[in-house]
Amino acid sequence: MTAPLRVLSLEYNPAVNTISPHVRYISPDNVLKDLYKILNYDFVTCTEIEVSGKLFDVWSDDEALLKDNPAPNLYIDDDLIIFGSVAFAKADDAGKLVGLYGAEIQLLWKFYLEQFAKLLKFIKNQRK
Repeated sequence: MTAPLRVLSLEYNPAVNTISPHVRYISPDNVLKDLYKILNYDFVTCTEIEVSGKLFDVWSDDEALLKDNPAPNLYIDDDLIIFGSVAFAKADDAGKLVGLYGAEIQLLWKFYLEQFAKLLKFIKNQRK
């Protein structure tokens, strides 16, 4: 049996308009199926980002902007804002998903908190 892969998810709950962080474990044999279940989406997309010199994958809702009142969750820059729930993972040199280490989860959480402040500022500026 292959060991499960650790991912960091930031799960959006539209009923109460909150985002909750979770460390989730997915099967390396059912990556997409498990990501669909965690994120609660029919279609996902993967965006590669760089954080402190390391590359990570951000899995998110491919149809987010087609939904009523999509919730911004992750600010990368003014041209890339990700909506709804997201999951952070990484890929090896062959492109295969591999699990995150504890230090990487901490790095991504710190990144998210820094980017969240930028997201709030961006939203405020858009409303002016």
